[in-house]
Amino acid sequence: MGFKVGDPVVYPAQGGGYVREIAEREVMGERNTYYVIELLRKPGTIMVPVEKAEQLGLRAPLAGADREALLEALGQARDLASGWPARQREIGRALSESDPLELARMLASLHRRHQTRPLSGTEHQQYRELIGVLSEELALAADGDLAAAEAFLIERLDACADEA
Repeated sequence: MGFKVGDPVVYPAQGGGYVREIAEREVMGERNTYYVIELLRKPGTIMVPVEKAEQLGLRAPLAGADREALLEALGQARDLASGWPARQREIGRALSESDPLELARMLASLHRRHQTRPLSGTEHQQYRELIGVLSEELALAADGDLAAAEAFLIERLDACADEA
């Protein structure tokens, strides 16, 4: 799984972006090669060791899924735990695992819940984080604009909720 400069990537712990450089650096006395990734949604860059990239979850956007599968998953709201602490843990775990299809199903569930009653502060934060993560996936997979991807995602969520 080698990436090259300019490739879009997703690093679950930080988000998505583009490989801006493949550089050799000395960190803590060891010389290693790193992917230097410029993040799309958050300012700054991160460095991911090339030899540990797969182990750390670095992947191509929508890896294992395509755009249509992601959009379909937005119509497949999954049952979340009934208590908010369990829901919060469930969503947090899914965010750290970064499976775009599972995240889309969770976002659909929170979106439907949001339409019927206000979300708690924590749920609203997770809702916004899910929108941000999935907007990144869509924008990076299509080499597109983040704001346009977010608008498209919300439009699609509303359409799926109306169909339910």
